[in-house]
Amino acid sequence: MGYALFAHRKIFYTNLVFTLQSKLDNIMQQKQSMLTFSANIADGKVTVDEMAQDATNFRNYGEFLTGAQAYIDTADEDGGAGTTISEIGSMAAEQNNSEEYLAAIAEMLNQTVNEKYAQAYNKKLEAIENQLDMEQKKIETKLTAAQKELEAVEEAEGQAIDKATPKYNGVS
Repeated sequence: MGYALFAHRKIFYTNLVFTLQSKLDNIMQQKQSMLTFSANIADGKVTVDEMAQDATNFRNYGEFLTGAQAYIDTADEDGGAGTTISEIGSMAAEQNNSEEYLAAIAEMLNQTVNEKYAQAYNKKLEAIENQLDMEQKKIETKLTAAQKELEAVEEAEGQAIDKATPKYNGVS
């Protein structure tokens, strides 16, 4: 009877260890995915190739691009960069009104603003990564405890089997 109880507990802890290891694997995949995403947005540009090669972050790319455009369109006093961009664009138009010059200025402005937005967005990613790190530590603690309990159950199971097995001393 004792063996059956130990077998049940062994199955429970084996499943728990597997579940916790799966959660750790999932967190590691999320962290790797965030690292890839962070590297791809660091330059402030998101290309179609980057999005295609990192399909797991497709939603994040969409959110980043939407946020970057909103940052460009929002006035400075509302937390964006629209006022500054507009003023620089006006000054550039006063100096040289050629399309090539204005396009080059617009490209430089957009690149600079997108890089600044990417830096701010990376702070959000760092906060998410810190949260994942804390969750990972909690799971690792639970996993260690579950593995120790599993070892104890396996040892007790082995002792129960030894006690329940009749011993043969040979013929006297």
